Amino acid sequence: MTANLVLGEITALGDTIVTLLSFLILMALIKQFAWQPLMKVLTDREEMIHANIDKAATARENAEKKQAEVDAQLIEVRTAASDILNRAQAEGNEIQQNIIKEAKEDALRIKQVTQKELELERKQALESLRAEIGVISVDIAEKILGKEITQADQQSLIEAFIEGLDD
Repeated sequence: MTANLVLGEITALGDTIVTLLSFLILMALIKQFAWQPLMKVLTDREEMIHANIDKAATARENAEKKQAEVDAQLIEVRTAASDILNRAQAEGNEIQQNIIKEAKEDALRIKQVTQKELELERKQALESLRAEIGVISVDIAEKILGKEITQADQQSLIEAFIEGLDD
């Protein structure tokens, strides 16, 4: 029985050696045919990921630059719009002032024309009144005096009467 045991031990040792050699050969084959292609795929994937990260960073930088440009243009547009609005308000105020000034000038001109017309009408009314008063006064004087008054007498009576009205 001891021989079987020793032989069994050798067989276990032999199996271990064969298993170990099989494992090492299998590892060498895996390394040669599977590990290197697997590592190449992983390396390629890693490079692709780094390239995508670089592209994303570049795209982000470009987007930030574009955003900065858009912000600057927006500020310019807002400033321009504000300037246009301010100019429009100033022009509107100026137009308003001009309209008010023209209206005041027109009102003053109309007032002056009206005053001249009133003065002219007053003078015409006075002249008309003088003529009528002259005729009436001559008639009254003729009736009172019982005689006819000359043109010179009539004129002096009219002037004396009008001077009395002005007072």
